[in-house]
Amino acid sequence: MTTHYNIQITETGTDLKVTYRDNKFKKLEHLRGKLDDAMLRQLGRIVPRLESSIDQFKTAYKYKVTYTKIEKQKSLYSMFLSEWYTFYNTYSEGIEPKFTGADGNALKSIIAHLKKLSNNNDTEALALFKVILDKWHTLAQFHQDNTDLKYINSKLNIILNAIKKQNNTFSNKSGGSVQL
Repeated sequence: MTTHYNIQITETGTDLKVTYRDNKFKKLEHLRGKLDDAMLRQLGRIVPRLESSIDQFKTAYKYKVTYTKIEKQKSLYSMFLSEWYTFYNTYSEGIEPKFTGADGNALKSIIAHLKKLSNNNDTEALALFKVILDKWHTLAQFHQDNTDLKYINSKLNIILNAIKKQNNTFSNKSGGSVQL
């Protein structure tokens, strides 16, 4: 697994990015700030060889150097996909889904349509998708038996209208609602 850390040298305002792969030092990048020859010779003192040593270095250089893990943010596509996988596993009773390029294209189409309905708000589009999946059990049995992304994409208008007729708004588990 690859992880990245931002290292900031407080006194000079120098930012470095260090990369670890499988707990071992892999790469060091200079992002911004002053970096002269004297500092280059001393970099080994503030960059741990092993990722597991970061906490020791944080303590040793407490007010001189800050170490911040860079968290990778999930894309909207992967958040939608994760929601669908969870949903699919519930309805398929543990059978792993077959996911092809056509399914990926169907998901992209679903995302685009839900974003349009949500005024290009990614959070609302994802919430709307969650509502659709949460209310799936309330749809006609024929729809319930077809949980494939290609099917959902092809019948999205019908599914949205069926859910809307149930209570005129889309509300998710966290209490928020999306109006169509």
